[in-house]
Amino acid sequence: MCDFATSDVLVMARAIVEDPLTYMDGDFTPYYYCEFCDGILEGYYATLKDFKHDTDCPVLIAHDTLTRSSS
Repeated sequence: MCDFATSDVLVMARAIVEDPLTYMDGDFTPYYYCEFCDGILEGYYATLKDFKHDTDCPVLIAHDTLTRSSS
């Protein structure tokens, strides 16, 4: 069996199960941000499909693992 770091496995599992994107709206321009990679998408007309994660984000790694592909 492979020897994985427990913390890496837990981060990846959380990225698969939970929605990492958070929407912030207040006195300033609203934005979405990722809790894992701190990627930000700002703008009043921004949509989730326009959001781009950092290349080392656990969300993308989990997606690639589940679809058996790489970006």
